[in-house]
Amino acid sequence: MSYENIIYEKRGPIAYVVLNRPDKLNALSEDLQLEVQSAMEDAGWLDEEIRVIVLKASGRAFSAGFDITTTNKINAVKRRARFLKGKTFSASAWWDVFWNNPKPIIAQIHGFCIAGGLATANFCDLRICSEDAKFGAPEIRTGGPYIPAVWPWVVGMTKARELLYTGNLIDAAEAKRLDLVNEVVPLEELDAAVERQALTIAKLPAATVEYNKKLINMSYELMGVRQVVERSMELEAIALASTDSSPEIEEFDKIREKDGLKAALSWNADRFAEEDAWFKKSRERG
Repeated sequence: MSYENIIYEKRGPIAYVVLNRPDKLNALSEDLQLEVQSAMEDAGWLDEEIRVIVLKASGRAFSAGFDITTTNKINAVKRRARFLKGKTFSASAWWDVFWNNPKPIIAQIHGFCIAGGLATANFCDLRICSEDAKFGAPEIRTGGPYIPAVWPWVVGMTKARELLYTGNLIDAAEAKRLDLVNEVVPLEELDAAVERQALTIAKLPAATVEYNKKLINMSYELMGVRQVVERSMELEAIALASTDSSPEIEEFDKIREKDGLKAALSWNADRFAEEDAWFKKSRERG
């Protein structure tokens, strides 16, 4: 398969899947998601020489999230039909692409890793980031319903509530403190750090690593993670089909229709400027 939205390459026992829409901050379009799925299937099931998969990104960010530039052009009924035909993903169905893959997947993160980009990184087995990385779910400030269902398991219930009720971003150091990432390194050392971890894993017997991934996944499924993810798909469908709105969402959509998405995002950012400045200062004070 030829790819237009990703770069797929193999070097020794490592397969690299590179999100390659740098001009869009690697927004996760439907086409990109299908290409990632194809590459993950090849590396995970078809190529026995591959022991580890690395998901990384080109440009200045890992991913700004699911592509919302066409959201208003596809109504909920059509979107649901496309999903059932396998032509698009819900945020929660995207989880299975990573969770069910038999090979360990390392997310190599730099720059913004937010919204659906953060959900995607959370679906990977390990996360290594550079010091410039930023994490969060700012989409909730514009009414986005695509909540990363696994967050309570990753960062704990208390922090999950804070991040999903505020849309605040956190930096790499805070992400490491919360165990959201396994390792933080300078940007210039990121490639080497990820490769070092991948090669260490690749030296283990493949069957052992696959067994351990299934064992860990099973333990979380017994705690209910799969039911939560599947339930979140239902909530997502309800949100997509809902005719309810709010003054904030209506104003955002109005500006977006008149002046474009960038203007709408700027308007929304201005609403939270004072709170974000305070949050940043509080983090700097420790």
